[in-house]
Amino acid sequence: MASGGVAEMVLFIAALLVAASVAGTLTSEVTRIGDAISDRSLDVASDVRTDVEIVSDPATGVYNASGNDNVTVYVRNTGSSSLLAEPSTFDVLLDGTYQGDVSVAAMQGGAMWHEGEVVELTIRTTGLDPGDHRLKLVVNNDEEVLIFRT
Repeated sequence: MASGGVAEMVLFIAALLVAASVAGTLTSEVTRIGDAISDRSLDVASDVRTDVEIVSDPATGVYNASGNDNVTVYVRNTGSSSLLAEPSTFDVLLDGTYQGDVSVAAMQGGAMWHEGEVVELTIRTTGLDPGDHRLKLVVNNDEEVLIFRT
């Protein structure tokens, strides 16, 4: 009879060990998921605070205004966060082609592009054929499109 009690005691201790290990694993996984959600929410918050608008009028000629075959547009920061006024802030696609030769000049001066301020974005091109063209700007997942004619 004593051996039956010992067997039950061993099974009970084994069940407790299994339950404790499952609880420990679940606790660590819940902590990891919570941390991942927290990190992602910071990224989303940055994207939500970013909003830009192209304020150039395509009818006034954004192409070759300076005589250098450049595309020049003015972009306003309408979001609630300041951005760097530098080319790496922008992803620029002209007619579906990524443009790397871009310059940015803050109209108010300085290295930061604050809320409500405007920057002049100049895309150097080797010339555009006559017709319709599409300029797409991406800033922190905020996308703006300008269609203009040359």
